[in-house]
Amino acid sequence: MRRALTLLPLVFVACFNGYSSDARPSARELRVHRGAFASDVVLTGELDAERGVQMSVPPLPVWQSSIKWIAADGSEVKAGERIVELDNSSITSNLEEQRQSLIQNEQELTQKEAEWTASLAQKRLDLEKRKVELDKATIDGGVAREVLAAHDYSERQVKLTRARVEFAKARDVLTSTEQSIVADRANLLLKRDGVKRELQTKEQGLNDAVLTAPRDGVVVIRDHPWEGRRLQEGDSVWVGVPLALLPELDSMRVVAALADVDDRKIAVGMPATVVLDAYPGFQFRGRVSDISAVAQESAKASMRRSFRVAVKLDELDLARMRPGLSARVIIRRNSAPNALLAPRAALDFSSAKAKARTANGKLVDVTIGACNAQECVVTAGLNEGDRLAPARVMEAPDA
Repeated sequence: MRRALTLLPLVFVACFNGYSSDARPSARELRVHRGAFASDVVLTGELDAERGVQMSVPPLPVWQSSIKWIAADGSEVKAGERIVELDNSSITSNLEEQRQSLIQNEQELTQKEAEWTASLAQKRLDLEKRKVELDKATIDGGVAREVLAAHDYSERQVKLTRARVEFAKARDVLTSTEQSIVADRANLLLKRDGVKRELQTKEQGLNDAVLTAPRDGVVVIRDHPWEGRRLQEGDSVWVGVPLALLPELDSMRVVAALADVDDRKIAVGMPATVVLDAYPGFQFRGRVSDISAVAQESAKASMRRSFRVAVKLDELDLARMRPGLSARVIIRRNSAPNALLAPRAALDFSSAKAKARTANGKLVDVTIGACNAQECVVTAGLNEGDRLAPARVMEAPDA
C-alpha cells in the first residue's frame, strides 16, 4: 500500500486547551472564570509495528553490494515472493573459472591416487622380494662354519649382511613413500576443499542475494541510513543493513518524537489521542507506553535532538492502519472538569510568585497550578468573576 502522506519532521510540539463551560469570557475580556481545563502536548509521529520479520543484507562473499530491485513500500506480498534483489555481478564474475578449477583439482587428486596406489604396490612388492632374499640368506648363513669351506662360509655371511641391508632399505623406502603420499594427499585435499568452500560460498551468495517473503504480509521498506528517505534501487548497502520489514499488523503502535527541550513534560501512562493524517475524521485512543532514556539526533548531522515516544493503541483499525502512515498524537498531561481559571495574559511571572493586577489597579499574589497556552489553574489569590488587567509578557512555567 502506498503511503498516504510523507512523514513530516518529528519535532513539532504544541500545547492547547479545551473548554466545556458556557460561561467562558469574551476574547477581549480578561476575567477569572470556571471551566474545563486541559493541558495537552501535541507530537507528530507515524504508525510502526512493534514486531515483525526483519530482512537485512545477509553475509555475502562481498562486504558491499547495491540494490538491484526492491518492492514498493506498502505492497502486499505472498510467501516466497521476491522483496529485495541485491546486485550479484561481483559474485558471478569468476564463478565459472572456480568451477573449472574445482574439476581440475578433482582430476588431479584422482590421477595422483592412481599413481600413489601403483607406487605403493611396487614398493611393497620390492619389500617382499627383499624379505624372501633375506630369509634365504639367513638359512644359508646359518650353516655351521665346520661344515663349509672357509671361502663358502665367508661368502654366505656377506650375502646375509647384504640381504639385511637391502631389506631395511626397502622397508625405509616404503615407509618414506607412505609418509610422502599422506602429506601430498593432505595438500591436494586442502587445495581442493578451499576451492570448494569458496565456490559453495559464492553459490550460496547467489541464493542469499534474493530476499523473499517468509509469509504473506505487507512490505515496509526501511529508511536509508543517513539520507532520511526510503531505500531505493541503486543504493549501496552493507552486510547487516536493514532493508525491509514484514510487520505483524496486530502489534501496531505509534512512534513519535518529543523535542529535548520538552523533556519531562510527558510520562508513561498518560492518555493519548491519535489522528491519522490520511484519515482526519477518525480518532484512536491509547496511552504512552515508553519514552526513550536518551535524546538522539532527528537527522544525520542535525543539532536537533528528540526522545522516542511509543503510544500503545487501545484498538486497531487494520482496514486503515498501515505502518508508516503519519499521525498527530495528542497527549493529555492534565485535566480538570471545573477549575478556576485565569488568562495567562493577565499573569505576571517576573518574580518568584505569580502576580495579577485587578481592573481597579490592585496588585495581588496568585498561587497557580497547571498551565496551558492560554490559561492557568488558580488555587489561591483570585476569585471567580474577578476582572484583570493585562500583564507584561513574561516567560511562564508550564507545570
